[in-house]
Amino acid sequence: MTKAIETFNGTNERDALCAEDDDAYLESISALMSPEFNAIKPRLERVKSVYVSSRRDKFLAKQLRRLLEHALTKKNGRRDDGRVLFITGESGAGKTRAIENLFSVEPALQPKNTSIGTIHPVISITLSGPGTLKTLAVDILRAAGYDASHNRQQNELWDLLPAQLRHRKVLLIHIDETQHMLKQTEADRERKNLANALKGLMNAPDWPVSFIMSGLPRTTELASLDEQFERRSKFALLPDVSFPEDEDIILDIISQLAKAADLGAEEIFESDIPERITHAANNRYGRISTVMTSAIHVALTKNAKSLNREHFIEAYFELSETLDDPDRNPFLIDNWKHLNPGSFLYKNGVLR
Repeated sequence: MTKAIETFNGTNERDALCAEDDDAYLESISALMSPEFNAIKPRLERVKSVYVSSRRDKFLAKQLRRLLEHALTKKNGRRDDGRVLFITGESGAGKTRAIENLFSVEPALQPKNTSIGTIHPVISITLSGPGTLKTLAVDILRAAGYDASHNRQQNELWDLLPAQLRHRKVLLIHIDETQHMLKQTEADRERKNLANALKGLMNAPDWPVSFIMSGLPRTTELASLDEQFERRSKFALLPDVSFPEDEDIILDIISQLAKAADLGAEEIFESDIPERITHAANNRYGRISTVMTSAIHVALTKNAKSLNREHFIEAYFELSETLDDPDRNPFLIDNWKHLNPGSFLYKNGVLR
């Protein structure tokens, strides 16, 4: 137990020191950039930090609350087995930011300082590509604060997890981009091994944990591999937005991001630019923010007081690399609706 506590504290301290070093290094690099960049940097950072909540956040908050209520109530004196909440959506739907916001505003999931270090009731890992059950176990252990080694055997690592998660009082594990595990485990046997490994943590007699799994819609295939897994799963799909049905949400994004940059947006609201933005962003909530941030960046470099159509035209040219093909710029041409939705993020018809 003493060794585990020392590892717990040591890992947290190293992470904190690395974060301080990272910030100092990045500031030193920024100091070498142009005065113009350093003048707009705080405004651009405010824009990137804005999260615009909507009715979908209320829906997710309700689903999370139900998950926690289940995790905290006992059955015959012990906590019941864990559950899984799948949060899915297409690329650019804004899943990651929505979940980050979800965790940040839930009081029950805030870090807690204890005698053994900082307890995190929820931990998150992001799968950056195809991995194995072994790498998944290492990622979870390290996110929990245990300095796991890849030199250990896969079974040993999974055997470690229940006790380590209990020691660190982890109630909930969030796995982002879960579809990468499905790609790696294409054989039914391997996928069932994945389901069984996760189910083992949900069934741990002393400390059952629950999961939030986010990713592309196919992520839910994991639930169909095991009857118990499916029975314990709930599903939340983040749908695309559309104009004019979701006009209030789209205008709110435009308004809040422009305000964060100290830019006016009257000309945008009085035109069809909001609809063009939605079309260019392929009707995806997260991509609308990307389109807006790109145009704001252009406006700030020009020392503009307000956003206008020219900023969106230039931002599109910069990101889509279609300077030689202005007829594909949805902010420039009149007949923009004939372009494929999402063309803002396309080059020669191929999604980048």
